[in-house]
Amino acid sequence: MEGGSLHRFGCYLRTKWASPRRIRFWLVLLVVLYTLLGFFGAPWMIQYFAEKTVTEDYDRELSIASVQANPYTLTVRLSGVALHDTDSEQLLGWDQLFVDMSWSSITHRAWTFTTIQLDGPMIQEERFVSGETRWSRLAAQVSSTSASKQAPATEEPAALPALQISSLQINNGSVRFTDHLREATADASSSAQAALTLEQIGLSLSDFSLEEGQSFPVSFNGQLQAGGQLALDGTLQLLPTLAFDSSASIRDLALKQAEPYLRQVMNVQLESGTLTVDGQLQTDAQQPFALQGSAGIDDLDIKNGANGEALIGWQSVQTPQFSVSLKDQQLKTESITVDGLSGKVVIYADQTTNFGQLVNGDAQASDSSDAAADASSDATADASADGESAAPFAIIIEGIKLNDGGLQFADNSLPLPFSTRIHALNGELTTLSSTSAEPARVNLEGEVAEYGLVTVDGAVNAWDPMRETNLQLRFRNLQVPEYSPYTVNFAGRKIAGGTMDLDLDYSIDDSQLEGENNLVLHDLKLGEKMASSDAMDLPLNLAIALLQDSNGVIDLTLPVTGDVGNPQFDFSKIIRQAIGNAITSVVTAPFSFLASLVGFESDDLGRVEFAAGRMDLLPPQQQRVNKLREALNQRPQLVLELAGPYSRDFDAPLLQKEKAVEELQRRLAEAERAAAEPSLTAEANQDLVEAMFQSYYPDTPLAELIDYFTAEPETPGGETQFDALAYRNYLAEQIIDAQNVTEAELKVIGNARAQAVYQALVSPQDAAGVAAERVRLLAPEAVDVGEDDQRIAMEIGVSAG
Repeated sequence: MEGGSLHRFGCYLRTKWASPRRIRFWLVLLVVLYTLLGFFGAPWMIQYFAEKTVTEDYDRELSIASVQANPYTLTVRLSGVALHDTDSEQLLGWDQLFVDMSWSSITHRAWTFTTIQLDGPMIQEERFVSGETRWSRLAAQVSSTSASKQAPATEEPAALPALQISSLQINNGSVRFTDHLREATADASSSAQAALTLEQIGLSLSDFSLEEGQSFPVSFNGQLQAGGQLALDGTLQLLPTLAFDSSASIRDLALKQAEPYLRQVMNVQLESGTLTVDGQLQTDAQQPFALQGSAGIDDLDIKNGANGEALIGWQSVQTPQFSVSLKDQQLKTESITVDGLSGKVVIYADQTTNFGQLVNGDAQASDSSDAAADASSDATADASADGESAAPFAIIIEGIKLNDGGLQFADNSLPLPFSTRIHALNGELTTLSSTSAEPARVNLEGEVAEYGLVTVDGAVNAWDPMRETNLQLRFRNLQVPEYSPYTVNFAGRKIAGGTMDLDLDYSIDDSQLEGENNLVLHDLKLGEKMASSDAMDLPLNLAIALLQDSNGVIDLTLPVTGDVGNPQFDFSKIIRQAIGNAITSVVTAPFSFLASLVGFESDDLGRVEFAAGRMDLLPPQQQRVNKLREALNQRPQLVLELAGPYSRDFDAPLLQKEKAVEELQRRLAEAERAAAEPSLTAEANQDLVEAMFQSYYPDTPLAELIDYFTAEPETPGGETQFDALAYRNYLAEQIIDAQNVTEAELKVIGNARAQAVYQALVSPQDAAGVAAERVRLLAPEAVDVGEDDQRIAMEIGVSAG
């Protein structure tokens, strides 16, 4: 029974269903179903499930304008796709995606695509102040959703599927990035916005494969909306490790796009500047990143963000060859040429500078320092764990050439605001290397203001200038009146005229500065006085007259030393002190300075000595005055002041003796008794001397004086002994003491002494004299003379003419 039933059922199938007519039916039915499903069902399902999944699982909206599929050519076309974020902002979209899958995928057992073409793709990313981005939020949600749906993994991840793409094209794409940056202000809630748009993106891949060791050509180009073109053309390998070798070019990239990020650390305005790079890019298992080629930045202009003043810029900076290698930890460039460098340095009234005001907030700097410290600590810990220490990144610059540069300098902290400029600056620096102790040689030349010149020569260790620096700066023909603001601040005087040459030689060895400043001033003329709280009390007129030679030249050498590594080191104070010391040493000891001019070792060039009661110059004093005259001829601006000295105690005794002798001579003449040299103690003149004594001392009998000078006999009955010489000497002394010397007579001596010095200076017999108007005769003055002093001294005064 059962066997019969099965036989009948088999016959039924052969006659009803397995007949040739029936097979054709089912084939047609399958084709129809395949066609309907391919052309209509699959597109609907793709659109429906994609939009539904995104909405339900990720709370975002995905819209697809149309999906077209061809089951016979295995092509799919998705048009008008847009993925929106939770706030309706579009994250992703494209105009059209065309995928052409090859039937060989079946035989090759690999996903094989003949063509994938994406037209008008758009990706938008936005980073918020918190650091979160739109795509990071979506990625976190995708990961969370995937994890909740999957069972815990017990096996290793599956290998990547085999994939081959003959041609992948992306046309007219764009990537938009908006970055909300925290403003560097006290208000932590405020933010700035940076927006970058890369558009007209084109990407082309040929013979793409995920096979190990397989490389394929890649071409990329794009344009930044704010300016700049990017291009790559090379080969790419994905497995087993990423390897990319490509030409790379950046054309006219507008640096202003980086201004919001630059303002995070510096308060500046990046007005203009374009970057151009042409090179070869490489990355592989052995080389994380390498780029070599040429580069340049043109038309850079950076201004102060606070007031819009110019800071730094140039027409162009170019290097014909550079290379960067992360493997070798090295950046190396050939000589860098800088054309049209410009810069401005300003010192404001509060002593701050325009560059010093650029760094934003202490709190931010502190945060950065803390972050850097943490990162450094982590890196150190990692390196220690590996038993290695991180190698420093080496920087080697084969040289820097400056062409037609300039620098503007202004100091508004002075009583008179000061400004000058250096222009037409040309020169070069030799190789700068962070891996060598060899310093870079410096050779620069420029023009200062209208007619000045500056040259800079020497050597500097660019990476550690405090370790080793030797520089020689030469300034020539600087117009001194332009520097009046500094003289006002220093000495309370303007400069009316003159030029200046300045040689600055500085050496720094292990932070120890040894320097010498040679200052040469030509035809310096002081101007009006001005009030300045910082001015030193210096007699500049006298200092200039002492220092300025017969050609109108002042030559000063000012040594400077100090520890530049000391936080208290202040170069301006050191220079100020050096100039002050030089001037003070001259004006406080002017005659020592004058003596040094003529090689006279005596410190008393300004002191002329006279014998008691005498007005003539003794030979040693004649030499001193001659040396003084010689020095004055080298300092034509000096004026001497002569006040003849006199002293009653020192000079009067000689005057009294002369008066007494004159009276004796008169009495001798009246008595018609001739005497070539009248003497108060001569025996022949005793009677007249006695008469003179009696006239001054009428109450003193001569007999008593004779008795006083008569000695008793030494033996009984002997004769008395009268000491006539002692008697006459006594009479002479008393007569001399009786002479009256007036103050006017003493002043005559003082005047005569001044006249003697005056004549020796103005009308010497053996040399050119000093102009009469440069020696002033003052009123005589009384001076004190010590009991042991053998001479009375005239202290010569000196002043500026």
